[in-house]
Amino acid sequence: MTLTTTAAPALRLGTLQLASPVLVAPMVGITDVPCRRLTREMGAGLVSTEMVAAEAVARSTDAALALLDFPADITPVAAQLVGCDAAVMAEAARVCVARGASVVDVNLGCPVARVVSRGSGAALARDVSATARVLGAMVAAVRVPVTVKMRLGWDHHSINAPELARALQDVGVAAVTVHGRTRCQKYQGYADWSEIARVREAVDIPVIGSGDVVDVEVAAKRIRRGLVDGVVIARGMLGNFWLVRQAVHFLRTGTQLADLDFGARIALARRHLAMLCDYHGERRALRTGRKYVAWTIRGCAGAARLRAMVQDLDTRARLDEIFDLALAAGQSDQGWFQPVFTSGEG
Repeated sequence: MTLTTTAAPALRLGTLQLASPVLVAPMVGITDVPCRRLTREMGAGLVSTEMVAAEAVARSTDAALALLDFPADITPVAAQLVGCDAAVMAEAARVCVARGASVVDVNLGCPVARVVSRGSGAALARDVSATARVLGAMVAAVRVPVTVKMRLGWDHHSINAPELARALQDVGVAAVTVHGRTRCQKYQGYADWSEIARVREAVDIPVIGSGDVVDVEVAAKRIRRGLVDGVVIARGMLGNFWLVRQAVHFLRTGTQLADLDFGARIALARRHLAMLCDYHGERRALRTGRKYVAWTIRGCAGAARLRAMVQDLDTRARLDEIFDLALAAGQSDQGWFQPVFTSGEG
């Protein structure tokens, strides 16, 4: 399918003009520096750090600051914070900007118990006035755009996304990303894009849609029709970073880029794992990178045996062996399929 227009829609966050309305979601355990570098190369208009606890940032703990690494060649990058204390969140925002963040994003959607039990994430979003106070303090504290990522509401009986978005617009928030599920849904069911569109109708700032973005043609139609101003790719790109380039290309040209074949998908994974090793060191990279290897070889002949080998992956030689065996085995008749993953990205 080819769209009649080839001009990519513009997306501006406050004073920041993005090159593409295709963004990559912050995902815990995923969006580290190598992931951000790769997805920016794929054309994503904005990438993000993993979710970072504002309290730890304000206290300058080593673990928190390690997540706030902003190499000069990867830009623009958002720093995503989670917390509920206005003063702490404002101080953490200042730290993020001082370290190089182009945008400060606030997680108002994380559904996991350890976050909501502290009054943060989706729990904070239940109280519109309290959320507005927190975001107002952050907007006043920094000169870069402040954005939020939220859900539709706590459950289907308390959907408050339009009201919350209006209140955040009033305190100077530059854009809102809406995940089309409630907190109680977590990652079950399907994202409701008609509810996301209701938020778009309620405010004048950009509204970015999130949830089940796996079809680039559908994503483009939602932007072209004005249902949203941009889209966020999250779990849809896991094991398939190429999806980001496909989405960016389709919005820019109206034409489809072909899916990667099995060999090209493995080549891309090899490059990503090499980037992980260069950044984190081989030992840590191969431990955290096992999930990427398993996702990449899903659907190849004999994948179950190869995935068992992945569990003990600890050397580059072993990594090459697994990929070589997968290439030799080839793709099964069923083909590659999307992995299932739940992250704290909200």
